[in-house]
Amino acid sequence: MADTWREQLLPASFRDVTFLIEDTSTPVGRKVQLHEYPKRDEAYTEQMGKVARVHRVKAYVIGPDCFEQRDKLLKALETEGEGTLVHPWLGQMLVVPGAAEMAHSRREGGMVTFELTFYPGTAQANPSVRSNTARMTAQTSASYWSGALDRYKSAMDKVDTARINLIGLQNGLTGVFGVLTGQFSPLSGAIGSVRSLAQMLTNTPGSLSSLFSGYFSDLGLSTPKGASSSFKPGGSSGGSVGNAGSSAGSATVSSATSPTSAGAATFDSYSNAVATVSSQAEDAASINDVPVSSGADTTAAAQALANLVQDAVLVQATATVAQMPVNSAASALESTPSVEQQLIDPVVRAEVPVAQDVIAARDSLDRAFWQASLKADATYYPTINAARQQVVRHLTAVAASGVQLVSVTPLETVPAVVLAYRRFGDATREGEIVQRNKINHPGFVPAAPLQVARE
Repeated sequence: MADTWREQLLPASFRDVTFLIEDTSTPVGRKVQLHEYPKRDEAYTEQMGKVARVHRVKAYVIGPDCFEQRDKLLKALETEGEGTLVHPWLGQMLVVPGAAEMAHSRREGGMVTFELTFYPGTAQANPSVRSNTARMTAQTSASYWSGALDRYKSAMDKVDTARINLIGLQNGLTGVFGVLTGQFSPLSGAIGSVRSLAQMLTNTPGSLSSLFSGYFSDLGLSTPKGASSSFKPGGSSGGSVGNAGSSAGSATVSSATSPTSAGAATFDSYSNAVATVSSQAEDAASINDVPVSSGADTTAAAQALANLVQDAVLVQATATVAQMPVNSAASALESTPSVEQQLIDPVVRAEVPVAQDVIAARDSLDRAFWQASLKADATYYPTINAARQQVVRHLTAVAASGVQLVSVTPLETVPAVVLAYRRFGDATREGEIVQRNKINHPGFVPAAPLQVARE
């Protein structure tokens, strides 16, 4: 036999405080606004959405302990915020309690009656979508490197190597080799000298693209088809260079793909990542143009390699940026341990990026990207510009999740450990104050304006 309607009713309660219900009423349907106009027979009806379901409840508590039940219900009704109402007929819902009427009667001894009003609670928000800027930056670096290899191949296809002046090429590649030595030390060690680099560019330019592709293999950057050591530059090879470039090319490719390659970008700290990105931006900007050499083919070959190395530096910077996570909000300490407690059990805090440092690195890298993009043709420009925009977008998100620096002036000369404890409640952060403000001695922090994190 099916349950009767009485057996299907739920026990009424609000915030787990039970009570009995006499009757309830709830408006339903839709709001409608009627527009009537003078001297017109037709009216216009405007629908305004669903009616808010405001629950009006006549309730009561009864029994020898009615006063205890009354006080519990009063506390639940007067507590600020939303609560869970179990409606006997409508089920469980999230509501906000409104004004209520409470009545006592001698004739109805042992019972307290209520006229309650419950308003709809906050609607559950839809899931929010947030872009994973770190992953998007990593994906952009792969397409950027593919475009850089295509541009290098296209440029070298137009060079007649028979017209290259080796001495002039060496002079034009001096700065490029310096950047290559600083940013890609495994590759520079395999190449050996700027003369060997010039010979490789003249004899086997494809080995240089394979060299960098092997270096970036640990980053998961794919090399496009055709961008390998198999392509040949336009014109015949110069006989004066010999086989030195060819032998160097075969040696460097194997070196680049060895486990000692430094191509894999790993994140250890925000400060190191920001310093690395700033150095990469500076080196990339330094080889934006090469000195004009003797002969158009010599200059074109030197500029093609300079562009490839510049792109490789920016690709490596992009990979470094992609490894920088967007910091999540840290929970505040419930209490500040004493200095004696911190000596035994130091406070462990996750590293937080400094917004000003990240923004400075972002701007310098943006300038380097912009200089490189001005040399790009219509085919390559969208690729490098997309990488620039994605890097700026991710570093902006990282900076927004960091802390700002504020200027603080101590009233007197104090040790850094004292200032750190007073400012942060963490005596172990004295090194942060000393390093950022270049304090000569940590025991004597002068009473001068200092840059410290805002927390």
